[in-house]
Amino acid sequence: MMRENLFYSDTFTLTPGDFDHYLRLKPYSIFNLFQEVASRVSTTIHEEDLQDRAWRLIRCKYIIFKQPAIGEKVLVETRALPTHKFEYGREFKILGAGSDLLVRGQALWCIGDVAEKVINQEEEKGDQDFTFAPAPDLPVFKHQVRASDLDFFLHLNAARYGEIILDAMKLPKNEFIKQIQINFQSPAFVDEVISVYKANVENKYFLIGLTESKTIFKAFVKTNFV
Repeated sequence: MMRENLFYSDTFTLTPGDFDHYLRLKPYSIFNLFQEVASRVSTTIHEEDLQDRAWRLIRCKYIIFKQPAIGEKVLVETRALPTHKFEYGREFKILGAGSDLLVRGQALWCIGDVAEKVINQEEEKGDQDFTFAPAPDLPVFKHQVRASDLDFFLHLNAARYGEIILDAMKLPKNEFIKQIQINFQSPAFVDEVISVYKANVENKYFLIGLTESKTIFKAFVKTNFV
């Protein structure tokens, strides 16, 4: 059995490319840091219940508490969450100077051949953050999946969804992303065009990404103002 207290941490230096034009840490950068440490820790795990299985990312979310600065060194920590039969979760923390908590997040994977069942169960739970969905009227943004967007499974890289959401949000300078949750529905492949629809109630935004034939993702975004 896998050890549920598996822990890993590593240090990264934030570069200008990790920030948007308002000098705020981009969603892509946060998800990419999560992805990087999850990938590194997976190479150190030899438990039979994780190896030789096709794992699919079902959900990823984070809440940001404090903005870091360009050039700052951050410590990214990850710890395995209690494991279920077909699911595997990890908690993430991004810590700044003085061990200040900058970001906290979670990700959930499941075994590929039961992914659809898990996704349907997630839908049936009726997450309160997803109770108000945008109507498919006119998309606010479209993204054609490029070869450079792909991971080694030839799917749209999970971190790239952060870029799509940021582009679709088009926030003014005085409004910033506080938290994000992405529910991954179907993988996207090269040359597919994802149309993103958006609706909001005050500072709570609801996004859905569709191709002509399938739902790619659903997302909840909460913002704050300065």
